[in-house]
Amino acid sequence: MRACLPLLLCCATALAAPEPPQQTSLDGLRNGLARSFVLPAELPLDQTLRRAADEISAAHVARIQALLPAWLEEENQFNHASGKKTAPWEPYIAVWARLLNELGLWQLEPGDAAYEDTTLAILRGTTPFCSLQSDPRASDFAARIARIQTLPEAQRPAMLAAERELLAHWGRPRAKLAAWPRPLPQDAALMLLKTGKAAQRPALTPVLASELLGERKTYQDLPQVEQCMLQQWWFKYSLQQGVAPATALNAYRYGTMINVTERLAGVADQPDDSGASPFPILAARFQAHGASIVEVQLDANGKLQQASMAERKVEVPGIRGVRPVAFETLFDRPALQYAAAHAQRQPSGQNPYKFQLVWTLPEAPQ
Repeated sequence: MRACLPLLLCCATALAAPEPPQQTSLDGLRNGLARSFVLPAELPLDQTLRRAADEISAAHVARIQALLPAWLEEENQFNHASGKKTAPWEPYIAVWARLLNELGLWQLEPGDAAYEDTTLAILRGTTPFCSLQSDPRASDFAARIARIQTLPEAQRPAMLAAERELLAHWGRPRAKLAAWPRPLPQDAALMLLKTGKAAQRPALTPVLASELLGERKTYQDLPQVEQCMLQQWWFKYSLQQGVAPATALNAYRYGTMINVTERLAGVADQPDDSGASPFPILAARFQAHGASIVEVQLDANGKLQQASMAERKVEVPGIRGVRPVAFETLFDRPALQYAAAHAQRQPSGQNPYKFQLVWTLPEAPQ
């Protein structure tokens, strides 16, 4: 933590060590991986494109599934070398975390220059690509192929080759990823709709206008199709405001990344509102820990005007040498809830100000 930041330091600890998961097997991990590479039959794709995409996904899934035993052995060796005592199920959870994070890294990593230019052109365009006809928790590959479907047939082979190259990066060191956008595109878009004048922003689609301006839905309440449409709307607006294309594309990728909370919705235990502990249950399952730095802006009356994530520092067993991007937002919700409940003027008068929340796990019983 930089010493120049004026911080209030608070701690939250899980009430108990995580319980063992119900299933700890490599077969479960293999099946989970395969689900993210299914192209639904209902997704309207040209047959040539579908066959080529299926070949790419089948080869990739087979390669990663074959790597999982080596990843498990790597985890066991790491624990042995570090002297860490683990329950039998913990190495499996660590490999699961690594697999989930590879999905996140893949969603954020840029391709070569031609791939980036073509992706920008797709997002700037008007051909729809958001209706994926798939489970939003596992629509990663479908979303990428649906975008390629919008291209002229002659451009598709180059994009498929670039997709194959990006998949080849799984399990290998990657170039440093760009930072999280501040704020997230969905938050910025909803703030503009709340405070901006209609004449100063692009028109929403009728469906988005009804749901966001009429029904006042939150972003989380929108179906996946409308979330995607809002992300594209904000992308186009950002370009109109002079944002660099690479910056706008990075924000789009972060905004549409399926984080671990979204991916495991209804599958693993989720945070609840019981108030028993602010520590997210899902974070405890993966033994994630770290710190959240929140920036708070007060209004003239000392009331909370805005709270936003300034920095995330998260560590997850099984993820080493790369950012745990799929897990970095695990603590956002309780951190922002804490900020809303504890906003206060600072003795120094500084506004905005920052504070840090530290998230720790209890020691496992001996």
